Amino acid sequence: MTTFVAAETADVTLGEISTFITKGATPTTYGFAWESTGVPFLRSECVSERGLDMRQSMFISPAAHQALRRSQVTDGDILMTITGYVGRVIRLAGVGEANINQHIARVRIKDTRFDPGFIYHYLSQPSMREYYESIITGQAYPQISLAQVRNTKIPAVPLEEQQAIAAALDDANHEIDLIRQRLTKAQCVKQGLMQQLLTGRTRLPVKEGAA
Repeated sequence: MTTFVAAETADVTLGEISTFITKGATPTTYGFAWESTGVPFLRSECVSERGLDMRQSMFISPAAHQALRRSQVTDGDILMTITGYVGRVIRLAGVGEANINQHIARVRIKDTRFDPGFIYHYLSQPSMREYYESIITGQAYPQISLAQVRNTKIPAVPLEEQQAIAAALDDANHEIDLIRQRLTKAQCVKQGLMQQLLTGRTRLPVKEGAA
């Protein structure tokens, strides 16, 4: 697994290179009901180990989305879980506008010296997950604060190097996704074959004299 090392560079904090890092809220607390369609509302379960899981999302009305402006998110934003399984990270793509609950922190990179893709991969590495798990508070309900997220140290790697690293890791993730898709397809084929063979719906030819 990739570990980033910044040689002879000064660290900055995540808060210094981002717009105000914030979190969401529960719409029903403000009198808004859940909707069957509308603006996607992302819960911590949506930020999974394998990326964004929209199956765990809900919907809120455009009015609720507008009222909860502080927690609006859009493509390119980095989301991090700050309660429960802390430190899970995704970067939004192909979702458009959405909103988040209070268990997710929104990170939006504003400093043009830093590539958002690089920051996403940096925060995704296992050592960062271990770091966040080492500073959690609460036993029954583990959590980290927004201040701790803002104070996360980021190496000031030259921008061109950041972009090259992000591109290489994006390619690796794409290859992993393709392998997972092929594995899922192969598993489905196997399940169908088992159903046919083990129920006797399909019989295999057996050579005469075979014992």
